[in-house]
Amino acid sequence: MSRPVSYSGGLPSVSSVASRLSDQIAASPSILETLSPTYNTFGKEVIHSKLENPADLVNVVERASNQHSLLSVFTPSSHLIQQIPTLYSLVDARSPTVFHTSLESNHGDYSNVMAVRHTGVAIFASSGTYEVVQSSVLAHITALRASIPVLNVFPSSSEETSSALSSSYIDRAFSTLNLKQYIAQYHSGTAAVLNVPAHESIPEFVKPSPTSKVDFHHVAHIAIDTAELLHIKLFEYTGSSDATDVVVVLGTVSQDAEAAVHKLVTSRRKVGVLRVRLYRPWSDHHFLSALPTTVERIAVLDVAHDLSTSFGPLFLDVATSFNAGHWSGSLPIIREAKLETSSIVSADTIHSIFDLLHESHENKGAISIAQKHHHTNGYTNGHSHHAHVDESSTEVAYVKLLSQTFKDRLVLSNVLGHDTVWGKLGVNGSHTSDHSTEYGFGLLLTYIQRRNRLEELVSQLLSHTNRLSHALASALQEWNTHKTDAEKSEKYANEIIDALSSSDVRASHPSLAKLWEEKELLSKPALWLVGGEKLSYDVGNSGVHQVISSKENINILVLDMQPYSEKIEEKGYDFRKKDIGLYAMTYGGVYTASIALNSSYAQALRALKEAEAFPGPSVVLGYAPHAKIEHIGSRSAQPVSLPLAQLKETKMAVDSGYWPLYRWNPALDVEGKEPFQLDSDRIKKELKEFLTRENHYAILLNSKPDISTTITDSAEIKLARAIRQKAQHSYDIMLGNLNTTPILILYGSDGSNGSALSKRIAAEAKQRGLRPRCMPMDDFEVEDLHKEQFVVFVVSTAGQGEFPTNSKQFWKTLQGASAGSLEVGSTKYAVFGLGDSHYWPLPEDAIYFAKAGRDLDEKLAAVGFHRFASYGIGDDQDPDGYMTGFNAFAPHIWKALGVDNVEVTVEASAPPDDYIKEASNYLRGTIKEGLEDTTTGRISELDTKLTKFHGTYMQDDRDIREDRARQGLEPAYSFMIRARLPGGVITPDQWLALDKIADTWANGTIKITTRQTIQFHGIIKKNMKKTMQAINHALMGKVFGYSSWLIKTDVLFKYIDTIAACGDVNRNVMLNPNPEITEVHQQIYEFGKAFSEHLLPKTNAYHEIWLDKKLVTTTEHEPIYGKTYLPRKFKMAIAVPPSNDVDIFANDLGYIAIVENKKVVGFNVTVGGGMGMTHGNKKTYPRLADVLGYVPFDKAIDVGEKVVLVQRDYGDRTNRKHARLKYTIEDRGIEWFKDEVEKRLGYKIAPAKPYHFTRNGDNYGWSRDHTGKWHYTLFITNGRVKDTPEKQIKEGLRQIALVLKGQFRFTPNQHLILSNIESSQKAQIERLLAKYELSNDGLSGLRLNSMACVALPTCALAMAESERYLPSLITKIEDLLEEHGLREEEISIRMTGCPNGCARPQIAEIAFVGKAPGTYNMYLGGGFTGERLNKIYKESVGEEDILRELAPIIRRYARERHRGEHFGDFVVRVGIVKATKKGPDYHD
Repeated sequence: MSRPVSYSGGLPSVSSVASRLSDQIAASPSILETLSPTYNTFGKEVIHSKLENPADLVNVVERASNQHSLLSVFTPSSHLIQQIPTLYSLVDARSPTVFHTSLESNHGDYSNVMAVRHTGVAIFASSGTYEVVQSSVLAHITALRASIPVLNVFPSSSEETSSALSSSYIDRAFSTLNLKQYIAQYHSGTAAVLNVPAHESIPEFVKPSPTSKVDFHHVAHIAIDTAELLHIKLFEYTGSSDATDVVVVLGTVSQDAEAAVHKLVTSRRKVGVLRVRLYRPWSDHHFLSALPTTVERIAVLDVAHDLSTSFGPLFLDVATSFNAGHWSGSLPIIREAKLETSSIVSADTIHSIFDLLHESHENKGAISIAQKHHHTNGYTNGHSHHAHVDESSTEVAYVKLLSQTFKDRLVLSNVLGHDTVWGKLGVNGSHTSDHSTEYGFGLLLTYIQRRNRLEELVSQLLSHTNRLSHALASALQEWNTHKTDAEKSEKYANEIIDALSSSDVRASHPSLAKLWEEKELLSKPALWLVGGEKLSYDVGNSGVHQVISSKENINILVLDMQPYSEKIEEKGYDFRKKDIGLYAMTYGGVYTASIALNSSYAQALRALKEAEAFPGPSVVLGYAPHAKIEHIGSRSAQPVSLPLAQLKETKMAVDSGYWPLYRWNPALDVEGKEPFQLDSDRIKKELKEFLTRENHYAILLNSKPDISTTITDSAEIKLARAIRQKAQHSYDIMLGNLNTTPILILYGSDGSNGSALSKRIAAEAKQRGLRPRCMPMDDFEVEDLHKEQFVVFVVSTAGQGEFPTNSKQFWKTLQGASAGSLEVGSTKYAVFGLGDSHYWPLPEDAIYFAKAGRDLDEKLAAVGFHRFASYGIGDDQDPDGYMTGFNAFAPHIWKALGVDNVEVTVEASAPPDDYIKEASNYLRGTIKEGLEDTTTGRISELDTKLTKFHGTYMQDDRDIREDRARQGLEPAYSFMIRARLPGGVITPDQWLALDKIADTWANGTIKITTRQTIQFHGIIKKNMKKTMQAINHALMGKVFGYSSWLIKTDVLFKYIDTIAACGDVNRNVMLNPNPEITEVHQQIYEFGKAFSEHLLPKTNAYHEIWLDKKLVTTTEHEPIYGKTYLPRKFKMAIAVPPSNDVDIFANDLGYIAIVENKKVVGFNVTVGGGMGMTHGNKKTYPRLADVLGYVPFDKAIDVGEKVVLVQRDYGDRTNRKHARLKYTIEDRGIEWFKDEVEKRLGYKIAPAKPYHFTRNGDNYGWSRDHTGKWHYTLFITNGRVKDTPEKQIKEGLRQIALVLKGQFRFTPNQHLILSNIESSQKAQIERLLAKYELSNDGLSGLRLNSMACVALPTCALAMAESERYLPSLITKIEDLLEEHGLREEEISIRMTGCPNGCARPQIAEIAFVGKAPGTYNMYLGGGFTGERLNKIYKESVGEEDILRELAPIIRRYARERHRGEHFGDFVVRVGIVKATKKGPDYHD
């Protein structure tokens, strides 16, 4: 039950106006109780309607509209978001309803008001006695004259005013504006919108619907005319007429702001404040006219803490006004003033803003203001003055996690003197270093003492229970028993408070009155100190020791902010730091943990909960690196966002053992259990020594046998290097006994070209009688080059002329050398560089072509080495690719070595894929043997060609690849496993099993893919079979301890597997998960499953390798695929018009359902779609599928099989970049292809039937099917299901799955549908969606139509970020859209890390395809229905370029688009890009 909302003194002022100017008032019962029966100005008794909950408003509005009653609604600001649909309908209906809205927050937060600013309602804002009356009258009259709903907003603390004042003001308005006429016309249903002269510069509103006929320009004119006739200033300026500094605030801000300005002006400060009283419609002209032309600096104060936009709405309006071209003075600096959450706008606030605005005017960032924080449980944390923190800060995430975990129980003390999460600055920049740990500790001790006194008070009351009611006595007794239990103490605290709610009860005994005063202490508090890394400089005297030795139940969170990349640099480690964790564990009796949010959210959450539950002190060490990032948005190798840089720093720190994750719980030791739990794979030398000393290391070895080989200490790198050198020395001795010339081939290669070419050189050298050795450059020491006779370097180019990862350390060392600093001996070298001359197309970018090889060649010569062959270049654009250049380079090598006349026959370094498949014994290869090899985390390269058929790819974490190479370690290999789920339908029990698999063996997340299934990441080799088996058995409702409702017998699931989820076969079948004709879903779902099973490989290899099934037969065959399977991957989808959510034309094979009388009678078959291409290679391109014709339902699978057979027999098996079905059809023609299919069928395919698509996105929110069951489509950002401090998506879905009696359905756009929900369970699901903030409310149209592939750090093909970057880029683009009223406009935007097209970017309206770290090709003009390809607009752009290019296009779209015209259609129509429907035209 929601609590009554207090309108405080503002209610009488507003209600007196509403009663005079309304026929009906709707409000909550608590508000209506304060209103007396009254008659309005037109002589009728005002009707009062109760609103028990926000949903009641719909009926009240409908009734008032039918009766032509003037309606006033009293609603708290927290209900506005729920009323958005009603607001839209009222705007469309031209209803003059007035909403009187009090800001519930005592701090004036108007986030909820801003959330409805684009609905089309007019918004007035006021504060103070007279203003509230003025605005209330203005709201009613504007609503009446413009026939539009109005929102009248005022603070809850507004003062009372007399009804006489209201009546007097209303009477003047009646006489001035002839209101009786308008009222009579509305009552009779003949009201017409007033025609008034137009004012200039009124920006257009977002229309509430595409068909809306409201002229919002005209509405703006009426509002302005009404205000002027009533002598109300729209923008009220107070201050110096020649002010240089001005603060802009909304009208709800206290009038103390004017008082503060008056005081400053009298002291000759040139300042002013401008209060915005008419916020919607906004008038550029009136706003600018109110400002003094002398203004130089403007601070816009937005009190809207809960909005997700980067900039406040008021700030955006102000900034946009100056761009309108009406400002006559010099353009001022405009900055946003950010007020700390829960702070109050006061005179001190205004003073602070002016001081900061004037003192730091060179800095154009946000101004940060903060004030005293009051804890929610009544405890005043008086020392927590702090400045604003960027939400991307990792430290803030830790504090958010504390807040979310412990909620109202949290009592937080911030140690400002030790570089804590808020730095050293307090209010207004004042220094507050005197607030030490001891100070914060003392405050928390005071809290403990207060609670101890409360316990004594309860004990005294329990000694005289005869004077207490039974309910109170029982609650006190239970509380006394469970006062240290967080959950139970809160439960009984609520019972005590309920029993004491009566003042008569409290007056019956002085102790009860005292207990009531201290009631906030009843719930067990979570007491936390938060400090920074300087606490570790002197553990004994920093206050940490006092906390530990106190034995009090106080927790301390110490955040280490030094980036790992600084630590590993020379002199980067701060030796002043002491390990507080070891100190606490050694001291004894202290819960200790080391956590890193960006590494494991689940482990961090568990540690914090365990620490708080521990009956004594606890120390939790949190890693919060202050990553430094430069050149964001430029074309560089820098990470594209600060959170991403912090993530990479954390991953390197944890992987290296610098920051191990562990938990030490002394309470377990008392119970005879092992107190130490290692939650990461590596530990520091010092931690190992402690565990050994305490006899815990042996136990750790038993639980984690691999740990013995991964202990990290300062000698690890040297040890690894020594091992390599010893092996090299032995090899050299062996070779010395052979009478042949040695040659060393060193390569740098992120892909396969460099390494493959190096192996080819080595193979040819061996045939020519030489002694070759081949290795990555980083595996060889620069200092040892002088020992070699001949060295050939093969170097690929990464990004903008950078060295590949496995050669960076070598290059870094060589760069530091100078002539004479290295021994060169008689060593001779040759360099062959690889690159793509078209990769960077701009003339100024030509320097990046093969730059790494060129730089290496020049540097080796500068140091003193001598060439034995000139620098060679391999260009991907040459007729034979890089082999053209190599064939010209290689003869010079062999001639210099005297072996040019030797006859050789060199095969490719690795056999073609078809050879591998044919020799694999039906996809077995040596996979089983490779899994049993424990000496490495990888499998052989040839086996990686086969495992994809089993649904898995080998990957490594590219975030830490370079750092592991520096340490002499192999890459952090892991595997991605993808499930085969035709149609993407699973049960809640299966979801729970998959959820558990993610936590047990994967990286704790579930990825919903762009092909309507799920995949796991981060599975190490030794866990592969366990994971595969668990996925196969995911049907079992009790897997991993889960047990919920029994699966119904009519649910047609056998098991989930991973067969053919990847590989050169038909992959996961996609289909529309929730068609508009819901009866169709079961039909196409059954068809999709049957097709998937029909095209499934028949080999038993999968079951033998992963499920330990025995070989059933010695003779196998693949009736459809044959031994070599298909030339390349094959993708199939089923669409149900009007939805094209499967992107039917992007697939090799597609079925467009033809529905008659709610039954699928057949399909239009499409063939030859595909998105993949290669940068710079115009022979590769995306292609939309052709429509082959119509086939009846019972022939559809047969036709599909024949399509596959034609591709099997005619697809290109010599060039995998040209092997997809799209090239087979493009090369030979669609008619030829159709003939081939028909020959195999034995009959003709009929002409296609009509169909029509309207969109390719998802329909979000609730829908109901023909059976009465409900479905809720839930937006999942890029399909990644995980928990973060900001949002617990995974936990929320877990809780839903535990109760849901329906299905989980995945969409082809990476989202999730909670399906087949009974009406009786809908409310329960809604509550869970609300509890975990999983609803789609507040998301922009752009974000709802976004999609990104995984890309970095796991995809080997990724050239740039995608999934981890697109959300932050969208936030910035949303700001551009919001400036022009386009936030809700549906625009499809997609991003991939490479041009292979996994997220199908080539058909998006806006697309970005990765080219290098931080650099993308930008495409525009795809079709909103997925029926047109986009076109490249700009090549090689970074974030700054993207925003700069999009800004004018978005502005133009807002002004010039036709009604209902989509963004992609617009950019094509106006000529920004050409329309593209044919693949070969894509690069024109």
